Amino acid sequence: MDNAVLQIRISKKLKKDSMVVAENLGFTASTLIKLFLAHVVQSRKIPFEIEEIPNAKLAKELDQIEKEEKSGDMRNYVKFANMDEAIAYMKEYVKKSNRRRATKKSLSQKTRRRSAVHPKTSVQATPII
Repeated sequence: MDNAVLQIRISKKLKKDSMVVAENLGFTASTLIKLFLAHVVQSRKIPFEIEEIPNAKLAKELDQIEKEEKSGDMRNYVKFANMDEAIAYMKEYVKKSNRRRATKKSLSQKTRRRSAVHPKTSVQATPII
Protein backbone atom coordinates (compact mmCIF):
# COMPACT_ATOMS: atom_id res chain seq x y z
CA MET A 1 0.00 0.00 0.00
CA ASP A 2 1.39 3.38 -1.01
CA ASN A 3 1.06 5.70 2.00
CA ALA A 4 1.35 9.48 2.14
CA VAL A 5 1.56 11.82 5.10
CA LEU A 6 -1.00 14.59 5.61
CA GLN A 7 0.06 17.21 8.12
CA ILE A 8 -2.51 19.71 9.41
CA ARG A 9 -2.40 22.44 12.02
CA ILE A 10 -5.20 22.59 14.57
CA SER A 11 -5.54 24.08 18.02
CA LYS A 12 -4.36 22.02 20.98
CA LYS A 13 -7.89 22.04 22.40
CA LEU A 14 -9.43 20.71 19.16
CA LYS A 15 -6.79 17.98 18.99
CA LYS A 16 -7.38 16.94 22.60
CA ASP A 17 -11.20 17.03 22.30
CA SER A 18 -11.21 15.12 18.99
CA MET A 19 -8.92 12.44 20.42
CA VAL A 20 -11.27 11.96 23.38
CA VAL A 21 -14.30 11.63 21.06
CA ALA A 22 -12.41 9.26 18.73
CA GLU A 23 -11.37 7.09 21.66
CA ASN A 24 -14.94 6.99 23.00
CA LEU A 25 -16.08 5.79 19.56
CA GLY A 26 -13.35 3.14 19.49
CA PHE A 27 -11.15 4.84 16.88
CA THR A 28 -7.99 6.86 16.70
CA ALA A 29 -8.15 10.47 15.49
CA SER A 30 -6.15 9.38 12.45
CA THR A 31 -8.75 6.71 11.59
CA LEU A 32 -11.60 9.23 11.92
CA ILE A 33 -9.82 11.63 9.56
CA LYS A 34 -9.23 8.79 7.06
CA LEU A 35 -12.94 7.84 7.26
CA PHE A 36 -13.96 11.47 6.75
CA LEU A 37 -11.71 11.91 3.70
CA ALA A 38 -12.82 8.58 2.20
CA HIS A 39 -16.45 9.64 2.59
CA VAL A 40 -15.79 13.05 0.96
CA VAL A 41 -14.08 11.36 -1.99
CA GLN A 42 -16.83 8.75 -2.40
CA SER A 43 -19.82 11.09 -2.06
CA ARG A 44 -18.16 14.20 -3.52
CA LYS A 45 -19.62 16.31 -0.72
CA ILE A 46 -19.03 17.26 2.89
CA PRO A 47 -21.22 15.14 5.20
CA PHE A 48 -22.56 18.13 7.13
CA GLU A 49 -23.93 21.62 6.54
CA ILE A 50 -21.60 24.60 6.66
CA GLU A 51 -23.35 27.78 7.67
CA GLU A 52 -22.08 30.84 5.85
CA ILE A 53 -21.23 33.54 8.34
CA PRO A 54 -20.61 36.92 6.72
CA ASN A 55 -17.60 38.98 7.76
CA ALA A 56 -18.18 42.27 9.60
CA LYS A 57 -18.19 44.43 6.45
CA LEU A 58 -20.67 42.22 4.59
CA ALA A 59 -22.90 41.90 7.67
CA LYS A 60 -23.02 45.70 7.95
CA GLU A 61 -23.91 46.06 4.25
CA LEU A 62 -26.63 43.40 4.54
CA ASP A 63 -28.11 45.20 7.56
CA GLN A 64 -28.12 48.46 5.61
CA ILE A 65 -29.89 46.82 2.65
CA GLU A 66 -32.53 45.32 4.97
CA LYS A 67 -33.18 48.73 6.56
CA GLU A 68 -33.52 50.38 3.15
CA GLU A 69 -35.82 47.61 1.95
CA LYS A 70 -38.08 47.93 5.03
CA SER A 71 -38.25 51.71 4.66
CA GLY A 72 -39.03 51.39 0.94
CA ASP A 73 -35.95 53.46 0.02
CA MET A 74 -34.50 51.27 -2.71
CA ARG A 75 -33.44 54.04 -5.11
CA ASN A 76 -29.78 52.93 -4.89
CA TYR A 77 -30.57 49.53 -6.39
CA VAL A 78 -31.45 48.32 -9.88
CA LYS A 79 -34.61 46.22 -10.00
CA PHE A 80 -35.08 43.42 -12.52
CA ALA A 81 -38.25 41.73 -13.68
CA ASN A 82 -36.47 38.41 -14.20
CA MET A 83 -33.08 36.72 -14.26
CA ASP A 84 -32.58 37.26 -18.01
CA GLU A 85 -32.89 41.00 -17.48
CA ALA A 86 -30.34 40.88 -14.65
CA ILE A 87 -27.88 38.88 -16.78
CA ALA A 88 -28.25 41.29 -19.70
CA TYR A 89 -27.59 44.21 -17.34
CA MET A 90 -24.44 42.54 -15.97
CA LYS A 91 -23.13 41.74 -19.49
CA GLU A 92 -23.58 45.38 -20.51
CA TYR A 93 -21.89 46.52 -17.30
CA VAL A 94 -18.88 44.27 -18.01
CA LYS A 95 -18.66 45.55 -21.61
CA LYS A 96 -18.63 49.18 -20.43
CA SER A 97 -16.06 48.35 -17.79
CA ASN A 98 -13.80 46.67 -20.37
CA ARG A 99 -14.16 49.65 -22.75
CA ARG A 100 -13.13 52.05 -19.99
CA ARG A 101 -10.08 49.93 -19.21
CA ALA A 102 -9.13 49.71 -22.89
CA THR A 103 -9.48 53.49 -23.31
CA LYS A 104 -7.42 54.14 -20.21
CA LYS A 105 -4.74 51.69 -21.41
CA SER A 106 -4.72 53.26 -24.88
CA LEU A 107 -4.20 56.76 -23.43
CA SER A 108 -1.44 55.45 -21.21
CA GLN A 109 0.36 53.86 -24.18
CA LYS A 110 0.06 57.06 -26.26
CA THR A 111 1.55 59.07 -23.41
CA ARG A 112 4.49 56.68 -23.12
CA ARG A 113 5.14 56.77 -26.89
CA ARG A 114 4.99 60.57 -26.93
CA SER A 115 7.42 60.74 -24.00
CA ALA A 116 9.88 58.46 -25.77
CA VAL A 117 9.77 60.54 -28.98
CA HIS A 118 9.84 63.93 -27.26
CA PRO A 119 11.61 63.56 -23.93
CA LYS A 120 10.97 66.45 -21.60
CA THR A 121 13.97 68.71 -21.13
CA SER A 122 13.89 71.86 -19.12
CA VAL A 123 16.97 73.50 -20.70
CA GLN A 124 18.08 73.36 -24.33
CA ALA A 125 21.65 72.22 -24.67
CA THR A 126 23.64 74.94 -26.50
CA PRO A 127 27.24 74.58 -27.49
CA ILE A 128 29.68 77.04 -25.91
CA ILE A 129 32.29 78.44 -28.32
